[in-house]
Amino acid sequence: MLQQILKDMYVDPELLAELDEAQRQTLFCRMREEQVRRWSEWDLRDGNKTTNSKRQPSKKKVQWMLDESGEPWTWVMGEHKDDKTIEQIIEEEAREAARVQAEHETEQLRLKVESELLAMLENKTKVQYSAQEKMHSHESEDIYCSVEDLKTRTTRDPCVTTQPIRGALKELSFNKVSERVRNWEQRLMEERTSEIYKRMKNKKEEEARRAEEADKKQEIVWREREQRAKEAEFQRRQIARQAREEHRRSLLCTEKPFCGVLIPNSSKPPSKKAVIEWFRAKEIPRRAGFEQDRNAIATWFHGLITRQEAEILLNKEPVGSFLVRLSEKIWGYAITYRDYDCCKHYLVDASNGHYQFLGANQIPHNTLSELVSYHKKKPITKTGEEFLLRPCNRSTKIPPLVFQGLLKT
Repeated sequence: MLQQILKDMYVDPELLAELDEAQRQTLFCRMREEQVRRWSEWDLRDGNKTTNSKRQPSKKKVQWMLDESGEPWTWVMGEHKDDKTIEQIIEEEAREAARVQAEHETEQLRLKVESELLAMLENKTKVQYSAQEKMHSHESEDIYCSVEDLKTRTTRDPCVTTQPIRGALKELSFNKVSERVRNWEQRLMEERTSEIYKRMKNKKEEEARRAEEADKKQEIVWREREQRAKEAEFQRRQIARQAREEHRRSLLCTEKPFCGVLIPNSSKPPSKKAVIEWFRAKEIPRRAGFEQDRNAIATWFHGLITRQEAEILLNKEPVGSFLVRLSEKIWGYAITYRDYDCCKHYLVDASNGHYQFLGANQIPHNTLSELVSYHKKKPITKTGEEFLLRPCNRSTKIPPLVFQGLLKT
């Protein structure tokens, strides 16, 4: 059956439902190995075809720059005496960026200060001019006057003569202020450049420190992941090795005829009739289905019933109830267990002379009743709590039909 699954790369859903997690993982590992083997064959075949085919010559060419001796010209940064180091280049770029930023900030500040100073000078001039006009407005003037009086009044009036002088003073004051502003701007730009460069340098050092700490943390995480991956790979190899060993043992099993019927050397029985004949010929002499210490059929053994019938019997039973039935999927049995929200089915392999659950690292038992007694105190799975606490008794005292030689319809 395993060979047929690996050939078709398909698993019957009913058979897959009978397997627990470890058994499914084992089966998937075998299927994955078969896929890898097929891919390797395909790659080898396609590689031979590619090698045999003729390659077209490429039209692309590379032309190298040559030095004085005719060899390809190469330049290695840092070897020449005038070459700057990486640290020097980075520092110069940082200083240039700081200078550009400081110039921009100083330019904005200078324009703001000049506008404020110009507004202050204009306001001061307006105040002085208003005071002079107010003073002369109180003096009495005649409408009619002579030319001599007009000349005398013009000479005496300061508003006419002081206008060019005020403009010159204003221009002189503004030039002095502008010169002081430019000197202050230069000094401020140098201080601001140094401040920005230090800030950028501190920020870069802080980023480098954080990056180093992040690299250390990432290294620890990667090591932990690598360790877990190695452990998982080791477990997969162990499961695959166990599966290969079980497959090898199954191939070494000899076919024995009984009752005129030859039991095929496969993992799945061909029919219900073959299951009954196998149970009569091999399992009854091994006291399968009997109590461990009495010559009586166990109350938990229900013979050859279907999966649906077993679930119907256990639907109204409490958690921990169970029954054992003959399986139609393998040469063995199935334990149907009542859990909190559903019924679980566990396959028991009986084809190798002992009784054990399918999967890797399972404990073999000499008899079926010994396996049932063992799991009354030990859970079936490592992560679960499947204790066989309460057997689901048969509804009547009549033995199962497999003991009477009748086929369950």
